[in-house]
Amino acid sequence: MVMKSTTSCTVWVLSLVLLLLNNSIVVGNEVKPGGKQVSSKTLRTMARVYMAYGEYEKAQPLVEQALTLARKTNIPDYELAMCLIDTACLYKKQNKLTSAEKMCEQGLELQQKLLCKNHPYTAYTLRILSSIYREQNKLYQARSVLEKATTIMRSYHTEDDYAMVSLEIDTAKLLVVQGRLKEAESHYSHILATINKYSPDHFYKASILEDMAELYLQQGKYTEAEPLIDQALSMKEKVYGSEHHLLVAALFIKAGVEREKGNYAESENFIQRALAIAEKSENITKIVESQQHAKEIRFGKAVTDKAVAKAVN
Repeated sequence: MVMKSTTSCTVWVLSLVLLLLNNSIVVGNEVKPGGKQVSSKTLRTMARVYMAYGEYEKAQPLVEQALTLARKTNIPDYELAMCLIDTACLYKKQNKLTSAEKMCEQGLELQQKLLCKNHPYTAYTLRILSSIYREQNKLYQARSVLEKATTIMRSYHTEDDYAMVSLEIDTAKLLVVQGRLKEAESHYSHILATINKYSPDHFYKASILEDMAELYLQQGKYTEAEPLIDQALSMKEKVYGSEHHLLVAALFIKAGVEREKGNYAESENFIQRALAIAEKSENITKIVESQQHAKEIRFGKAVTDKAVAKAVN
Protein backbone atom coordinates (compact mmCIF):
# COMPACT_ATOMS: atom_id res chain seq x y z
CA MET A 1 0.00 0.00 0.00
CA VAL A 2 1.61 3.22 -1.15
CA MET A 3 0.60 6.81 -0.56
CA LYS A 4 -1.85 6.81 -3.48
CA SER A 5 -4.02 4.36 -1.50
CA THR A 6 -6.53 6.66 0.20
CA THR A 7 -9.90 6.51 1.89
CA SER A 8 -11.60 6.36 -1.51
CA CYS A 9 -9.65 3.19 -2.27
CA THR A 10 -10.89 1.65 1.00
CA VAL A 11 -14.48 2.58 0.17
CA TRP A 12 -14.10 1.03 -3.30
CA VAL A 13 -12.81 -2.25 -1.87
CA LEU A 14 -15.57 -2.36 0.74
CA SER A 15 -18.19 -1.73 -1.94
CA LEU A 16 -16.78 -4.57 -4.00
CA VAL A 17 -16.84 -6.98 -1.06
CA LEU A 18 -20.35 -5.84 -0.12
CA LEU A 19 -21.49 -6.61 -3.64
CA LEU A 20 -20.10 -10.09 -3.25
CA LEU A 21 -21.65 -10.33 0.20
CA ASN A 22 -25.13 -9.40 -1.05
CA ASN A 23 -25.09 -11.72 -4.03
CA SER A 24 -23.52 -14.90 -2.69
CA ILE A 25 -24.40 -18.10 -0.92
CA VAL A 26 -22.09 -20.68 0.60
CA VAL A 27 -22.29 -24.31 -0.50
CA GLY A 28 -19.63 -26.20 1.42
CA ASN A 29 -16.87 -23.64 1.08
CA GLU A 30 -17.80 -22.39 -2.38
CA VAL A 31 -19.42 -19.01 -3.05
CA LYS A 32 -22.50 -19.29 -5.28
CA PRO A 33 -24.43 -16.32 -6.74
CA GLY A 34 -27.95 -15.29 -5.79
CA GLY A 35 -28.10 -16.06 -2.07
CA LYS A 36 -27.68 -14.41 1.32
CA GLN A 37 -25.01 -16.47 3.04
CA VAL A 38 -21.35 -16.30 2.14
CA SER A 39 -18.22 -18.31 2.81
CA SER A 40 -15.99 -17.84 5.82
CA LYS A 41 -13.25 -16.71 3.47
CA THR A 42 -15.42 -13.92 2.06
CA LEU A 43 -16.34 -12.77 5.57
CA ARG A 44 -12.67 -12.75 6.55
CA THR A 45 -11.79 -10.75 3.46
CA MET A 46 -14.29 -8.07 4.33
CA ALA A 47 -13.17 -8.03 7.97
CA ARG A 48 -9.56 -7.56 6.93
CA VAL A 49 -10.47 -4.46 4.94
CA TYR A 50 -12.19 -3.00 8.00
CA MET A 51 -9.22 -3.94 10.19
CA ALA A 52 -6.75 -2.33 7.80
CA TYR A 53 -8.68 0.90 8.23
CA GLY A 54 -8.89 0.51 12.01
CA GLU A 55 -12.65 -0.19 12.06
CA TYR A 56 -12.35 -3.03 14.56
CA GLU A 57 -15.92 -2.93 15.85
CA LYS A 58 -17.22 -3.38 12.31
CA ALA A 59 -14.77 -6.21 11.71
CA GLN A 60 -15.71 -8.13 14.87
CA PRO A 61 -19.09 -9.60 13.81
CA LEU A 62 -17.58 -10.62 10.49
CA VAL A 63 -14.60 -12.53 11.90
CA GLU A 64 -16.77 -14.15 14.57
CA GLN A 65 -19.37 -15.17 11.98
CA ALA A 66 -16.59 -16.54 9.79
CA LEU A 67 -15.22 -18.60 12.69
CA THR A 68 -18.67 -19.94 13.58
CA LEU A 69 -19.31 -20.85 9.96
CA ALA A 70 -15.90 -22.54 9.67
CA ARG A 71 -16.62 -24.67 12.72
CA LYS A 72 -20.08 -25.71 11.55
CA THR A 73 -19.45 -26.44 7.89
CA ASN A 74 -17.35 -29.08 6.21
CA ILE A 75 -14.43 -26.91 5.11
CA PRO A 76 -10.67 -27.57 5.06
CA ASP A 77 -8.86 -27.29 8.39
CA TYR A 78 -6.60 -24.67 6.88
CA GLU A 79 -9.54 -22.27 6.53
CA LEU A 80 -10.50 -22.91 10.15
CA ALA A 81 -6.91 -22.13 11.17
CA MET A 82 -7.05 -18.84 9.26
CA CYS A 83 -10.36 -17.93 10.92
CA LEU A 84 -8.82 -18.55 14.35
CA ILE A 85 -5.73 -16.49 13.51
CA ASP A 86 -7.73 -13.59 12.05
CA THR A 87 -9.91 -13.56 15.16
CA ALA A 88 -6.78 -13.49 17.31
CA CYS A 89 -5.46 -10.49 15.35
CA LEU A 90 -8.71 -8.61 15.85
CA TYR A 91 -8.93 -9.38 19.57
CA LYS A 92 -5.36 -8.19 20.02
CA LYS A 93 -6.26 -4.88 18.37
CA GLN A 94 -9.21 -4.62 20.76
CA ASN A 95 -6.96 -5.40 23.74
CA LYS A 96 -8.82 -8.65 24.44
CA LEU A 97 -5.52 -10.34 25.05
CA THR A 98 -6.61 -13.50 26.88
CA SER A 99 -9.04 -14.37 24.10
CA ALA A 100 -6.48 -13.40 21.46
CA GLU A 101 -3.89 -15.72 23.02
CA LYS A 102 -6.33 -18.64 23.09
CA MET A 103 -7.40 -18.17 19.47
CA CYS A 104 -3.84 -17.74 18.22
CA GLU A 105 -2.55 -20.82 20.02
CA GLN A 106 -5.41 -22.91 18.60
CA GLY A 107 -4.79 -21.57 15.09
CA LEU A 108 -1.05 -22.21 15.37
CA GLU A 109 -1.57 -25.78 16.60
CA LEU A 110 -3.87 -26.56 13.69
CA GLN A 111 -1.58 -24.82 11.22
CA GLN A 112 1.44 -26.82 12.39
CA LYS A 113 -0.47 -30.07 11.88
CA LEU A 114 -1.26 -29.12 8.29
CA LEU A 115 2.11 -27.61 7.38
CA CYS A 116 5.64 -28.38 8.43
CA LYS A 117 6.59 -26.58 11.66
CA ASN A 118 9.21 -24.59 9.78
CA HIS A 119 6.83 -23.24 7.16
CA PRO A 120 6.89 -19.43 6.65
CA TYR A 121 3.16 -19.25 7.40
CA THR A 122 3.76 -20.66 10.87
CA ALA A 123 6.45 -18.03 11.37
CA TYR A 124 3.87 -15.33 10.66
CA THR A 125 1.52 -16.85 13.25
CA LEU A 126 4.34 -17.12 15.78
CA ARG A 127 4.91 -13.37 15.27
CA ILE A 128 1.29 -12.67 16.13
CA LEU A 129 1.50 -14.85 19.24
CA SER A 130 4.71 -13.14 20.31
CA SER A 131 3.09 -9.73 20.01
CA ILE A 132 0.16 -10.92 22.16
CA TYR A 133 2.58 -12.18 24.81
CA ARG A 134 4.43 -8.86 24.66
CA GLU A 135 1.24 -6.90 25.28
CA GLN A 136 0.54 -9.14 28.27
CA ASN A 137 4.07 -8.44 29.57
CA LYS A 138 4.93 -12.13 29.20
CA LEU A 139 8.34 -11.14 27.94
CA TYR A 140 10.09 -14.51 28.21
CA GLN A 141 7.38 -16.23 26.14
CA ALA A 142 7.33 -13.33 23.70
CA ARG A 143 11.05 -13.52 23.06
CA SER A 144 11.11 -17.31 22.82
CA VAL A 145 8.30 -17.42 20.27
CA LEU A 146 9.75 -14.54 18.26
CA GLU A 147 13.14 -16.26 18.09
CA LYS A 148 11.43 -19.36 16.67
CA ALA A 149 9.75 -17.25 14.00
CA THR A 150 13.02 -15.50 13.13
CA THR A 151 14.89 -18.82 12.87
CA ILE A 152 12.26 -20.15 10.44
CA MET A 153 12.38 -17.05 8.23
CA ARG A 154 16.18 -16.97 8.16
CA SER A 155 16.12 -20.36 6.48
CA TYR A 156 14.25 -18.74 3.57
CA HIS A 157 15.59 -15.17 3.49
CA THR A 158 18.73 -13.13 4.11
CA GLU A 159 18.87 -10.52 6.89
CA ASP A 160 18.35 -7.63 4.45
CA ASP A 161 15.33 -9.11 2.68
CA TYR A 162 12.10 -7.13 2.86
CA ALA A 163 10.37 -10.22 4.29
CA MET A 164 12.44 -9.87 7.47
CA VAL A 165 11.27 -6.32 8.24
CA SER A 166 8.18 -7.30 10.24
CA LEU A 167 10.22 -9.61 12.45
CA GLU A 168 12.83 -6.95 13.06
CA ILE A 169 10.08 -4.48 14.01
CA ASP A 170 8.73 -6.94 16.56
CA THR A 171 12.23 -7.45 17.92
CA ALA A 172 12.71 -3.70 18.26
CA LYS A 173 9.38 -3.32 20.07
CA LEU A 174 10.29 -6.09 22.48
CA LEU A 175 13.64 -4.43 23.20
CA VAL A 176 11.82 -1.17 23.99
CA VAL A 177 9.53 -2.94 26.47
CA GLN A 178 12.62 -4.46 28.07
CA GLY A 179 14.17 -1.00 28.38
CA ARG A 180 16.99 -1.84 25.95
CA LEU A 181 16.54 1.41 24.05
CA LYS A 182 19.95 1.67 22.36
CA GLU A 183 19.59 -1.80 20.86
CA ALA A 184 16.07 -0.96 19.73
CA GLU A 185 17.33 2.23 18.08
CA SER A 186 19.88 0.23 16.10
CA HIS A 187 17.16 -2.16 14.91
CA TYR A 188 14.86 0.66 13.83
CA SER A 189 17.65 2.33 11.86
CA HIS A 190 18.27 -0.90 9.98
CA ILE A 191 14.52 -1.35 9.40
CA LEU A 192 14.18 2.13 7.93
CA ALA A 193 17.16 1.55 5.64
CA THR A 194 15.60 -1.69 4.37
CA ILE A 195 12.22 -0.01 3.77
CA ASN A 196 13.87 2.86 1.87
CA LYS A 197 15.80 0.35 -0.23
CA TYR A 198 12.75 -1.62 -1.37
CA SER A 199 9.73 0.68 -1.10
CA PRO A 200 10.45 4.20 0.23
CA ASP A 201 6.85 5.38 -0.30
CA HIS A 202 5.20 2.37 1.32
CA PHE A 203 2.63 3.31 3.97
CA TYR A 204 4.22 0.75 6.32
CA LYS A 205 6.96 3.35 6.72
CA ALA A 206 4.60 5.65 8.67
CA SER A 207 4.33 3.19 11.56
CA ILE A 208 8.10 2.71 11.62
CA LEU A 209 8.70 6.46 11.70
CA GLU A 210 6.15 6.78 14.52
CA ASP A 211 7.86 4.03 16.54
CA MET A 212 11.26 5.63 16.00
CA ALA A 213 9.96 9.05 17.04
CA GLU A 214 8.51 7.61 20.25
CA LEU A 215 11.79 5.83 20.97
CA TYR A 216 13.78 9.04 20.52
CA LEU A 217 11.31 10.89 22.74
CA GLN A 218 11.75 8.26 25.45
CA GLN A 219 15.46 9.06 25.35
CA GLY A 220 14.88 12.81 25.43
CA LYS A 221 16.08 13.23 21.84
CA TYR A 222 13.21 15.44 20.74
CA THR A 223 15.18 17.08 17.90
CA GLU A 224 15.61 13.64 16.32
CA ALA A 225 12.00 12.70 17.05
CA GLU A 226 10.37 15.79 15.52
CA PRO A 227 11.03 15.28 11.78
CA LEU A 228 10.08 11.61 12.07
CA ILE A 229 6.74 12.19 13.77
CA ASP A 230 5.95 15.06 11.39
CA GLN A 231 6.49 12.77 8.42
CA ALA A 232 4.50 9.94 10.02
CA LEU A 233 1.56 12.24 10.76
CA SER A 234 1.59 13.61 7.23
CA MET A 235 1.54 10.12 5.71
CA LYS A 236 -1.29 8.95 7.98
CA GLU A 237 -3.41 12.03 7.39
CA LYS A 238 -3.18 11.51 3.62
CA VAL A 239 -4.52 7.98 4.00
CA TYR A 240 -6.97 8.24 6.90
CA GLY A 241 -7.90 11.92 6.99
CA SER A 242 -7.29 14.29 9.89
CA GLU A 243 -9.77 12.87 12.41
CA HIS A 244 -9.20 9.11 12.32
CA HIS A 245 -8.51 7.29 15.59
CA LEU A 246 -5.34 5.71 14.18
CA LEU A 247 -3.76 9.17 14.40
CA VAL A 248 -4.16 9.43 18.19
CA ALA A 249 -0.84 7.83 19.17
CA ALA A 250 1.11 9.97 16.70
CA LEU A 251 -0.62 13.14 17.94
CA PHE A 252 0.43 12.38 21.51
CA ILE A 253 4.01 11.85 20.39
CA LYS A 254 3.88 15.19 18.60
CA ALA A 255 2.46 16.78 21.78
CA GLY A 256 5.34 15.31 23.78
CA VAL A 257 7.88 16.72 21.33
CA GLU A 258 6.34 20.18 21.51
CA ARG A 259 6.40 20.07 25.31
CA GLU A 260 10.08 19.11 25.32
CA LYS A 261 10.71 22.14 23.11
CA GLY A 262 8.88 24.37 25.61
CA ASN A 263 5.94 24.99 23.27
CA TYR A 264 3.27 24.28 25.87
CA ALA A 265 0.36 25.90 24.02
CA GLU A 266 1.18 23.97 20.84
CA SER A 267 1.53 20.78 22.87
CA GLU A 268 -1.92 21.35 24.36
CA ASN A 269 -3.39 21.83 20.87
CA PHE A 270 -2.20 18.38 19.83
CA ILE A 271 -3.44 16.88 23.12
CA GLN A 272 -6.90 18.38 22.61
CA ARG A 273 -7.01 17.11 19.05
CA ALA A 274 -6.03 13.58 20.16
CA LEU A 275 -8.61 13.57 22.97
CA ALA A 276 -11.37 14.78 20.65
CA ILE A 277 -10.64 11.99 18.18
CA ALA A 278 -10.53 9.37 20.97
CA GLU A 279 -13.89 10.54 22.32
CA LYS A 280 -15.48 10.26 18.88
CA SER A 281 -14.47 6.61 18.76
CA GLU A 282 -16.81 5.92 21.72
CA ASN A 283 -14.31 3.26 22.82
CA ILE A 284 -14.13 3.55 26.63
CA THR A 285 -10.72 1.86 26.86
CA LYS A 286 -9.26 4.15 24.22
CA ILE A 287 -10.77 7.24 25.88
CA VAL A 288 -9.40 6.35 29.34
CA GLU A 289 -5.96 5.53 27.94
CA SER A 290 -5.92 8.82 26.03
CA GLN A 291 -6.89 10.81 29.12
CA GLN A 292 -4.09 9.15 31.09
CA HIS A 293 -1.60 9.87 28.32
CA ALA A 294 -2.70 13.50 28.25
CA LYS A 295 -2.07 13.81 32.01
CA GLU A 296 1.43 12.38 31.66
CA ILE A 297 2.32 14.95 29.02
CA ARG A 298 0.63 17.92 30.71
CA PHE A 299 2.23 17.35 34.08
CA GLY A 300 5.66 16.84 32.59
CA LYS A 301 6.00 13.25 33.66
CA ALA A 302 9.04 12.04 31.73
CA VAL A 303 8.17 9.47 29.10
CA THR A 304 11.39 7.67 29.99
CA ASP A 305 9.88 6.78 33.38
CA LYS A 306 7.60 4.31 31.64
CA ALA A 307 10.47 2.56 29.90
CA VAL A 308 12.47 2.41 33.14
CA ALA A 309 9.47 1.00 35.03
CA LYS A 310 8.97 -1.68 32.40
CA ALA A 311 12.65 -2.60 32.54
CA VAL A 312 12.52 -2.87 36.35
CA ASN A 313 9.41 -5.05 36.19
